[in-house]
Amino acid sequence: MKSCLITSTKAFVLAFSLFGAGLAQAEPESQVEAKPETITPADLIEKDPRDPFENFNRAMWDLNYNYLDRYLYRPVARGYRDYVPDPVQTGIYNVVLNLEEPQSVVNNILQGKPKYAVNAAGRFVVNSTVGILGVIDVAGYVGMERKLDDFSEVMGYYGVPDGPYFMLPVVGPYVAREIAFDWVDGTYWPLSELNFWASAAKWGLKNLHKRAKALEQDGLIDNAIDPYLFVRDAYFQHVAFKVYDGEPPIDDDDDELLDDYLDELD
Repeated sequence: MKSCLITSTKAFVLAFSLFGAGLAQAEPESQVEAKPETITPADLIEKDPRDPFENFNRAMWDLNYNYLDRYLYRPVARGYRDYVPDPVQTGIYNVVLNLEEPQSVVNNILQGKPKYAVNAAGRFVVNSTVGILGVIDVAGYVGMERKLDDFSEVMGYYGVPDGPYFMLPVVGPYVAREIAFDWVDGTYWPLSELNFWASAAKWGLKNLHKRAKALEQDGLIDNAIDPYLFVRDAYFQHVAFKVYDGEPPIDDDDDELLDDYLDELD
């Protein structure tokens, strides 16, 4: 977040000093008013206990969004969106996600959700064969909707809390539970067969597709009073949405605060 910059010229400082000296002789008891303290939007918001490293995270947010995203990720994503045909984009994304279906089979079994496990297994078999290694989401066309679960969701299902929020350089937002357990998914076949460069390419293509699809939402972030808080709170909602299969518990207190806020806008 940018702070206000207060500038003055040397000529003004010199003139003010001379004037002040004369005033001091005429009125020795006069006092100089203290400069008001600069207040930023973040100062008006209570600190969130889920974000104990906010100062570090804000610095990483500035690096990621104001520099890396603005000058690297966003231009590349625009080029990908504008010049790569939509069927090619969709095909690449389908292949990448098809590699994650086996992990979803295991993770849903661990959560005691056999229906989702069978669905993921069926999707992988159908798309890897009829769908030409996952290029075409044939399973989706016949009603087998994609639902991918990672091991972090398994731990969340059994009560492991999100933990502190982190905005990591280059890779973006995470909660501590994801950092601690996401590596487990890489031990499942076929992800376990990928070397470092193949895994990096998979991660890059997946996130390039997501960034390209999110370009139209940039205005929501840019126009937010505090973009950092906007993204942080949205990410917590995203994490809860995954753990609770799209039906996270509703906090009545949050609803009341939201209603009060909307009433103020009216």
